[in-house]
Amino acid sequence: MKRFVTDANVIFSCLISGKEQYLHIVSENKFYLPDFALTEIPLYQELITEKSQISGQKLREYTLYLFEKLIVVPNFLISNHHYYQAFMLCKDIDEKDIVYVALSLEFGYPLLTKDDRLALGLRHKGFTNVVLLKELFDNLNG
Repeated sequence: MKRFVTDANVIFSCLISGKEQYLHIVSENKFYLPDFALTEIPLYQELITEKSQISGQKLREYTLYLFEKLIVVPNFLISNHHYYQAFMLCKDIDEKDIVYVALSLEFGYPLLTKDDRLALGLRHKGFTNVVLLKELFDNLNG
């Protein structure tokens, strides 16, 4: 069982795709999500329900199962030191991702994201503890 910090983009992708392989991954691993992400999700709920490949009761069940598997971490558990490190890493990439990187630094777990720009930017700065969702799927399928 691996542990990951995940960003909201991964959660959005799960909800929109409705694919069983996402549920398999979350049931076989541990995923940590900063509580900040819970403020992002309602901003996109209409988009999620419109674009989701599943609907109605099936979407409800899928969403509940997904969220039963996520571990939501209060932001106050992240040290100021790690927030500062994350700020320095993200300031010229995307400041909205600071909390995800900070949580990854705090726990030492890889950051799982769908954001190519974020992953490449972090790697360019020497932060290699980041995994793109497509890389995770490639590793599982290969």
